[in-house]
Amino acid sequence: MENTTIITTNPFNPVIRQRLGSLLMEKYMHTPKNGELWCLLEDLMFQVSPTNIKSKVMGCLITGDPHSGKTTAVRQFKKAYLENVPEARDNDVFLFQIPSRARLKGVLTKMGRQLKIPDISPNTRYGYPTYILVEKVAAKLWKNGVKLVIIDEFQKLFELPGENRIEILSGFNDLVNESHIPIILVGIAGVDRILDVGNYHNDESNLRGKFCSRFMEFKLGAWNDPNNPQFVAFLQMILEDCGFTTSHHNAFYSKEENRKWFLEVTEGLTGKIIHLIKWAVRYIIRNNLPERITRDVIEQGLKYIQANGW
Repeated sequence: MENTTIITTNPFNPVIRQRLGSLLMEKYMHTPKNGELWCLLEDLMFQVSPTNIKSKVMGCLITGDPHSGKTTAVRQFKKAYLENVPEARDNDVFLFQIPSRARLKGVLTKMGRQLKIPDISPNTRYGYPTYILVEKVAAKLWKNGVKLVIIDEFQKLFELPGENRIEILSGFNDLVNESHIPIILVGIAGVDRILDVGNYHNDESNLRGKFCSRFMEFKLGAWNDPNNPQFVAFLQMILEDCGFTTSHHNAFYSKEENRKWFLEVTEGLTGKIIHLIKWAVRYIIRNNLPERITRDVIEQGLKYIQANGW
């Protein structure tokens, strides 16, 4: 692709807006760790079979630091699954986000309303049995042919006292048992401490054991080796996604010192890496600069992000 010269001082120039609209749109960036995660999620989906219902279905707890790409990875998994699996249906993957400070009844009520269960009111009365909600949600998931339930923002359970955490964790176990569908819980690193419930449970180790046996942990880590060929290829892929083509020899990432600095300022987190490069590209497009990413341009993008937050 040849460099595009935009001669304008108008920030609302349609050519600029079209390029920025494409640039800032979320797109999936493949990494080896994400590829491993996708394979795991697909394997878990294979547990669901109407003709051979499993009595115990395994789920997964996906953890990682903020900006490590957890939510993007699971959301884009559904998109890639629908685009690449011939028999895939939109109902196969159910995405759900835990509401803030909600107890089990509130969580199940929101799930039921998202599933469009007709007789679940947003104001479920206090005396309404919770097990009925579990049964209704499980039955609807099975009726819809759902093969995977992804529950994001799992760390919001930290907002609740220990007794309420126990209630929700037990509710998830009941939901898996009733629906025979794997549940994926997505949360920040350290979310496993949600099981540190103190005096609210007589046998905390037993609770932890049951949870860990059902929800194995998958950690999305950070990049840490500036000389990893996959990291270099990842940086090149981001530039190509931005519409910039460049040879490795004149790219900013061709120098080891630049790659080390880049890992330092982004903490090696996938989300921050993508965000920083895209804001550097935005700076180039907005200011009609030569379409070449340099350390100076990246530092300009970093200044903007540091002033406004990641």
